[in-house]
Amino acid sequence: MRRFVLLGLALLTACATPVHQAAPPVAPVAQASAASLEAKAAAPVAPSPIYVFEGVEVFGSRKVPKDKLLEVIGMPAPGARFNLEKGEFTPYLMESKPRLLAAYKFAFCRYSMVAYPPTRTFRVTVDLVDEGDEWRMPFSPAPQGEVPEPEGLITAWREYQKAYWKLSREGAVPEYGKSKCHALNCHGGFDHPELAPLEQRFMEGVPRNLDTLVRVLREDRDDAKRMATLMLLPYINSREQLVRLVLPSVKDPYEGVRNEALRLLGTMQEGQPRVLIPLGPVLEALWYPLETDRNKAAWALVHIVETEGAAHQRQILDKAGTVLVEMAGMQQKTDAEPARKVLAILAGRDLGDDPAAWHRWVEQTRGSKPPTSGRSVP
Repeated sequence: MRRFVLLGLALLTACATPVHQAAPPVAPVAQASAASLEAKAAAPVAPSPIYVFEGVEVFGSRKVPKDKLLEVIGMPAPGARFNLEKGEFTPYLMESKPRLLAAYKFAFCRYSMVAYPPTRTFRVTVDLVDEGDEWRMPFSPAPQGEVPEPEGLITAWREYQKAYWKLSREGAVPEYGKSKCHALNCHGGFDHPELAPLEQRFMEGVPRNLDTLVRVLREDRDDAKRMATLMLLPYINSREQLVRLVLPSVKDPYEGVRNEALRLLGTMQEGQPRVLIPLGPVLEALWYPLETDRNKAAWALVHIVETEGAAHQRQILDKAGTVLVEMAGMQQKTDAEPARKVLAILAGRDLGDDPAAWHRWVEQTRGSKPPTSGRSVP
């Protein structure tokens, strides 16, 4: 699975995790030794915070044409450059959302921003749920309890993440997802000497405290604790057990928990000789309101169809064909890439990036029978 850095889910979180520009190289002086010059040359260079804006897209409204929505949303022209570390793009988000909500009524509206570090580009997606389409948000009630964390594992995990991202900003660790760990799913990895000593605590503590961690996941009102718990659970090292524990969190009211739960389901299925995750919850999650919901659900579906091919083609197209076609037509890679992969496997051929071609194929394949669940999103 290709990983991208999500810079912000909410309207006001438009700034990237702070990165620091490397100081310009110092001119060599006569007294400088060859070794010191080599050390400076080998020092990691922090990535630039300057990103190029590629555009804005809307997703999810069945009632308002996209061209009208984009006209009201308004954004800088594609190609404009912004320092995301300094929040230079934030004012555009803050001005746009009130303007959109003054013009149209929605049950849900969320601006999100995804950056692509290799190309230093970013895009904005506006996710919408029309009034009357609240069925797309079938989430569980928010937990109200408070469960003490066992052995300080959640606090230790947060400290690990803080240390990892500091090293990442300094260019001292591999790209996210390229490092190694001893869990079924890695978040950053422990390759760096500063991080390596931290993992043993999770390897031993998570299996020993599994029951309490599951209580945190089900009962604790702290969204961040539930999300961190999901990141710890892969240390149980049983794919089947992890799938069972994670499934209820697909309907968590907090998007970060849903995102991590769906990510884990997809990761547990990836490369497996048999299907480990149920199809129904994945298809339902494709209709959830946020890009992070449908992206992770779509990747989970990719790994299901990679394992079983088109065995459930009709069920997938009946319940999620429309939303897959909509995703396949997006410029946002996090939407388009997994949707096109699913459709290509189901069709046995790749019809490219033309949503009209995919729409025709889906309609021809499922015939005149209407979808068995979900609603059409044009």
